[in-house]
Amino acid sequence: MAIVFALVLLLTAPRLTDLPIAYASSQTYYVSFSSGNDSNDGLSAATPWKTLGKVSSRTFGVGDSVLLKKGDTWTGETLYLNGNGTSSNWITLSSYGTGTAKPAITPYASVAAIPAANPTNLAANGLLYAVYLHNAAGWKINGLEIGYAKSGIVYVNDTGGTRDGLWIEDCYIHDIVKWPMNPFPSADNRLAALQIMSYSVGIYTHLDESSPSNQRLKNVTVKNVAIDRTDGPLEIRKADNVSLEGIHTNDSYHEGVQLTGINVGYSGTPIGLMKNSVILNSGINGMAWGTAGLQFNAVENFVADNVEIGYTYSPNGIDGVGIDYEGLNKNVTVKNSFIHDNADEAVMVYRNPQWSGGVENVNTSLIDNVFQNNGINNDGNPHAAFLVQQYNYANGGTVSGNTIVKTSRAQALNMIVERTPQFNEYWPTGSYSLSNNTVKLPNGNILNYASTGFSGTQGKNGWTYRQFNGSTISDLSWNNTDQTWQGSATFLLVGEDWMHPATGYVTERIWTAPASENIRITGNPKKTDSALGNGVITSIWKNGTQIWAQTVTTTTGVQHDMQVSVNAGDTIAFVLDPNGDSSYDKTTWNPVVEEIKQTAYTANTDFGPQQGMYGWRYVENNGSAETNMTWNGASGVWSGSVNNLLIGDDWQHPAIGIQSQRKWVSPSSGTVRITGTVRKYDSASGNGVIASIWKNGTKIWGDTSVTTLTGTSHDFTATVAAGDALYFKIDANGEPSNDKTFWNPTISLAPSFSFDEKMAPYWSGTSM
Repeated sequence: MAIVFALVLLLTAPRLTDLPIAYASSQTYYVSFSSGNDSNDGLSAATPWKTLGKVSSRTFGVGDSVLLKKGDTWTGETLYLNGNGTSSNWITLSSYGTGTAKPAITPYASVAAIPAANPTNLAANGLLYAVYLHNAAGWKINGLEIGYAKSGIVYVNDTGGTRDGLWIEDCYIHDIVKWPMNPFPSADNRLAALQIMSYSVGIYTHLDESSPSNQRLKNVTVKNVAIDRTDGPLEIRKADNVSLEGIHTNDSYHEGVQLTGINVGYSGTPIGLMKNSVILNSGINGMAWGTAGLQFNAVENFVADNVEIGYTYSPNGIDGVGIDYEGLNKNVTVKNSFIHDNADEAVMVYRNPQWSGGVENVNTSLIDNVFQNNGINNDGNPHAAFLVQQYNYANGGTVSGNTIVKTSRAQALNMIVERTPQFNEYWPTGSYSLSNNTVKLPNGNILNYASTGFSGTQGKNGWTYRQFNGSTISDLSWNNTDQTWQGSATFLLVGEDWMHPATGYVTERIWTAPASENIRITGNPKKTDSALGNGVITSIWKNGTQIWAQTVTTTTGVQHDMQVSVNAGDTIAFVLDPNGDSSYDKTTWNPVVEEIKQTAYTANTDFGPQQGMYGWRYVENNGSAETNMTWNGASGVWSGSVNNLLIGDDWQHPAIGIQSQRKWVSPSSGTVRITGTVRKYDSASGNGVIASIWKNGTKIWGDTSVTTLTGTSHDFTATVAAGDALYFKIDANGEPSNDKTFWNPTISLAPSFSFDEKMAPYWSGTSM
């Protein structure tokens, strides 16, 4: 994203020297649109001023208070706040009176009444601000409603002098739109007075840097503020000691929360904090340079703690990330936060080419967060679940304790621009400290990739690296320069996602089970860069027993996919043998050990080429015998003994006298909820099918005649014991034409014991 840092301000607000100064001793002033009069002295609730113009005509001093009457609304005016307090002796803008309705400053009565944006005619834009502070700091604004304006609360400094304090609390800001946007096509095409903002912003601070004497704002607090329906909700720029708490933004049309130039070069220990906040639905209409929920631009020494960021849009296909480390950030951490349902990756780490000067982010960290269901933009392009990163080779930040929940098994974990392929299961370069990050599927299953678990410490993330010479197993040694594990023979190596054996030695990558559980083991060992040589022998061992083996001679390799039960401490070893001659034996092998934790089982999500995987089996029944179907890899379906006797991911087809049956075997005792809809798949022709659900040999739902494309639904519970089988049966009803039937049931299991205990090994399947 391109962020415009240098902007020029030409404004026509009254000069402070033109305004009468309020009383030297601190005073409280009352303002009521409903009962006030500007000829009153404003010094009591009985004699309030009436208009914002009256307030704007005065300059206030430290300790003064301006109170607006609750329930009153000011339309057709901007409030200009004049005078300077300090962060230890504020000037206060707040409310008085009874009731819960906040005093409302709404320059216009509705969104429709706000004039259209006009980049070249200042007057045509009408009122530009709701509340405007020009070279005026030390104000505490509390308990107001701000709405229907081109901008909300705007602070601008373009002169010298200390600017100490801006406090905004318990305000509701909404419907801030129609500022002449940048690009148009660039800021220079707008009048100078319109260049201070790129779009309408709810709360905005700006420093004119045309003179070095213009000082940064310090001591900024925004607390318990809701901001809805704005182009951008909140942008704090060029300020130090910033505290944001209890911020809730929703429906932001162009950008989310932007933090720019915070604590840059600050001497001492600055305040930099955003906590207990929610940022939802940002970038609805997109932005030319991209969108983000929370963006850091040249921010230093800042922590975002317990922040929810979700549903960031990317309608023009650029960004749409939850968090954006855009460039020049230093010591910025996001922790204990929930980042979810964003169009693109959860987090971007970048170096903006337009304003970063080639300087990269340093020590940007992600600690103890949950990243769930990100990269969901349905634009035909891939989107990773967690990071998109470019540059930043020496970042040095910490990525630890995070849980990343992919949208599916096929979704890449990260997009790293410099890697091949860019969408991958690698961690980025950048000298990150990586530990205790967990990758999950939506069903709760844990994915242990060899590449993401790879490290320079034996046993870290459950992985160890060893060699075997036929008689002795010994640990490999870490080579930090090459970032590989090395053995006692030349070229005996284990890398991030590859291995190389040596003559007389096998090399081993070993995963140790953390608990008693069922696991799925998948992978595709293949020659890395050459099919020359006599190939390698790949094998998988559980403890000391071989459970799979295959010779690999090509760069496309072979596949393995199996499910086994393990006890805590059991080892799964991925072993590479040189097959006698170790030349050309570099082998790419990034196996995945999936810990099966799921308690919800959906037919199409769990569908695959293995009988018994996740408890599902695919069988036919001719009335006297149940027989396993056979996997048809070309069609990706399970095939029966006669034509058109099939089971697909979310559909079934019977044959005359033979039922198609999708079968699930419970891994434990407990209660199951069985939900789904059964309907004709693509044609209502024919005489329909008969659908039923059975537990072992007892019918628990149906028989149901299914003849339409809308079908019928089921939703009921049943008790199960470990090993009980549920059958989803489709019968041809005597004639099988047009009998393809949609049925994608979900079984939700509430087990009668903790899944951290060992699950009974009822799921047996074949290996591939």
